Amino acid sequence: MSVSVDHAQARKALGDAWEKIDDLTVVAPSAVVPHLETVILASDVTYKYILVTGILAKCVNPSVHPRALQVASTLQHSFDARSLCHDVVVNFEKAHGDLWGRSNEPYLNKPARHPEHDQTNPQLKNKRVAITVHQALEFAHNAPAPNAFAMLVHLLRLSKQRSETLPVATSQVETSYRRVVDFVQQFLATSDGGTHLVAVVGAFVALLNEGFDVRVYPPNVPDKFANTAGDIEIRQDKLLVSAYESKQRPINLDDVRHGVSKAKRAGVLEYCFVYSAGLAPGQEAAIQEEVLHEGENLDVLLLDVHDAYEEWAVALGPIRRAKFGITVVNLLRDDMHRSEVAGQAAELWNSRE
Repeated sequence: MSVSVDHAQARKALGDAWEKIDDLTVVAPSAVVPHLETVILASDVTYKYILVTGILAKCVNPSVHPRALQVASTLQHSFDARSLCHDVVVNFEKAHGDLWGRSNEPYLNKPARHPEHDQTNPQLKNKRVAITVHQALEFAHNAPAPNAFAMLVHLLRLSKQRSETLPVATSQVETSYRRVVDFVQQFLATSDGGTHLVAVVGAFVALLNEGFDVRVYPPNVPDKFANTAGDIEIRQDKLLVSAYESKQRPINLDDVRHGVSKAKRAGVLEYCFVYSAGLAPGQEAAIQEEVLHEGENLDVLLLDVHDAYEEWAVALGPIRRAKFGITVVNLLRDDMHRSEVAGQAAELWNSRE
């Protein structure tokens, strides 16, 4: 049997809880506090949203089972956690800073793509946090209403404290062309699975396309789950204008063919391959031929980032160059969910002053 959770009441509950975070007389039960701290301080973003959404639902409708993720769950009194999270929790976060990772659609990530959260689920990789979330939600399920609300307040308190410790980069209008170029050169000296290149290219693309909807995705998300045309997408309203695929290793013929197939499927107008380690040895001619062939119906571009970033830095101009470090850090932290790499980028950018 499923039940509903009123979204208007959920917004009010979140607002009421936020107003209480400085009231230290509102305290979550001591037995569950370590569980809440473990989840909020962990690197796994999706578990944060699962925990907050489940406890919020319990505050609004005490009959719900907070471990339910979908109405189809066999848990008694399941509910639609995804719609509650995306409509209420995500929008609340947008107005209050980076509380849980600033994910636009957290329930599309693997830990949330199940009927309910279950610590025994073999598909959940981070077993320690998965178990902690399970136990915290079970505690909330059996807790009286005041305790559930206190748990929500404590979660928000912890989340606000976490957001205040996140890495930031400085912004100065006098930021020089040389500062941007030196930063990019040094940051790209390491790869981290292509994360560095995607963040750098994404920052340039975002700043050079102000007014458009630029979306940047982690490079290691499987295509069948991401449903994206590339690591970076530029949209105007519903039109997918451009897509970028970034490779911090030699790009090969299969990469090109796979990218072009995604471009055709998505209806993108142009597709740009950006690489930092050249073309795969022995495949250069075949790759160029493939690009020329596909170019009859689609703008397919090959771009060596080392040939491009100096010109991109010039095109930014002084005002946008001042935002470059902040943009790289924010993309890593909020869009790619790599807080530790965001910290490294912030430290490197700030050291260029």
